[in-house]
Amino acid sequence: MRYQAGVDATLRVTVEFTDTARRTLDISWSAANASAARKKFEYARIFLVALDNDPQRMYLDLVDRRPSASVSLPAELTDGEYAIEVDAYGSASWGDGRLDARGRSASFTIGSRE
Repeated sequence: MRYQAGVDATLRVTVEFTDTARRTLDISWSAANASAARKKFEYARIFLVALDNDPQRMYLDLVDRRPSASVSLPAELTDGEYAIEVDAYGSASWGDGRLDARGRSASFTIGSRE
């Protein structure tokens, strides 16, 4: 994970497909460096990132007080290369604008359902 965008702490993000027909993913995250290991994260926002010519983040879920989530990808999602990004917040008010850690998963391919 090399994407940080001005955040000191880095998260290690893993993705596992649990139901390929329904495009359900299990996502987990943990501290990837000493800076993140000392922080307690209250909330995390999960995004799907299209890794094409015009990368854009699509909001998927808000998770509180746990380092994992199970999410279903939108049915209308087009085939292509994607990654999951997790933005973690240490305060109880994730909307205060202070992003404490960020991580991106390895890329994965969404293919046609056959």
